[in-house]
Amino acid sequence: MKIKNWFLNILLISLLLINGCASNEIETFQTTKTPLKGEILVWAEVPIGLTEKQSAYYQEIVNDATIQFDKLNPDVTLSLKFVLPDENLSNFSREIARGAGPDVFAVSLTNNKIASLIRLGYLDSINEDDVDLSQFRPETLEQVRYNDKLYAIPVRLATQVLCYNKKKVKQTPKPKTLDELILQARRGYSVGMQSNFRATIWGTGAFGGKLLDQSGRVILGDNQGWIEWMKWLKNAQNEPNFYLIEDVETLQEAFIQGRLTYMPCSSGWIPLLSEALGSKNLGVALLPGRKNQPATPPLWTVGFIFNRASSENQHQLSLKFAQFSTNAQYQQQLQVKAAFLIPVNKNSKVDASLFPKQAVLFEQSKNGIIVSLDQLEKNKAIFEYGDLLYHEVMAGEMTPEKAASKIKQAVNNQFN
Repeated sequence: MKIKNWFLNILLISLLLINGCASNEIETFQTTKTPLKGEILVWAEVPIGLTEKQSAYYQEIVNDATIQFDKLNPDVTLSLKFVLPDENLSNFSREIARGAGPDVFAVSLTNNKIASLIRLGYLDSINEDDVDLSQFRPETLEQVRYNDKLYAIPVRLATQVLCYNKKKVKQTPKPKTLDELILQARRGYSVGMQSNFRATIWGTGAFGGKLLDQSGRVILGDNQGWIEWMKWLKNAQNEPNFYLIEDVETLQEAFIQGRLTYMPCSSGWIPLLSEALGSKNLGVALLPGRKNQPATPPLWTVGFIFNRASSENQHQLSLKFAQFSTNAQYQQQLQVKAAFLIPVNKNSKVDASLFPKQAVLFEQSKNGIIVSLDQLEKNKAIFEYGDLLYHEVMAGEMTPEKAASKIKQAVNNQFN
């Protein structure tokens, strides 16, 4: 009898445990299926440099995203407003200061004002348990951190590539190395390059140098990479058909008019150049490096920042919209529609045979340099000082070695 009672007790406990687990599963399922409800205001920055036609097309792409999100979440009212780059963060901070503004804002994170917004308490940090971060390329998450906290969700990237005029080169092989680029110039295929510190950082890696260490400090003065790159640039400017041009509009115009064949360019210039030359005539290739040493251009991130004044429900809805905009399927749609946008989702695939420009951008971004939000702020003065030194070197008023030493000294003063 005791054995029988013991068996019945064990059976009863087991049934209760199974029933409890089932209840928890049902509760979890019901919780995850609870429909989203509420209203959010989304601001989206229009990328700089777009023509009126291109701006309208970009806005159409973003509108499509909100329509898709609305279909999946019919109980959510999403209002969308587009803002221009020159007015975005000023308006944003003014609106937040009076307790208003958007719940979520898609904006370029290279702007130094982002850090000041964080310090003012205007931006909401992100609980990493609320977002599936596993879908993102790891380096993109480093770029949206400030003091080890996540303050933005990356949505797309930009970088530098080599643009060329297909009508001028036709069957000529694209230069894969810096030496080949010089040979092309000597053969009459003119090369233009924007001439300043930031725009030319990409060549440092080709000589084995690094811009930043693991903590984000500028270390150009601690290695020979930047020094050798500056020497290469000084020699290159004396080559025939090789032009260093400081003004970006003059550089772009020379390329559009056919006076330049090759030009390192920002991926953000691709819409303008495609419209001017015709998409079929604009070629995009990897920046030239050296043997086993690729070019290392900077990566610029556009991300979602979140208004601290938003309610918890609005914040969660904003996070859901950010997650939707960064899922692999939507990121691939975005990439196909806009050839100049680089996805942040690590599961996005690019078919090089169908989308050659997108494939080049994606491949180039793998060697990109990441600067986090807090390091961007700390390095601002270093970059401005570096630009002054760059021009002194190119004018022959200072040696690359002396300039590197001065950068190192400035870094030590800034960080110590």
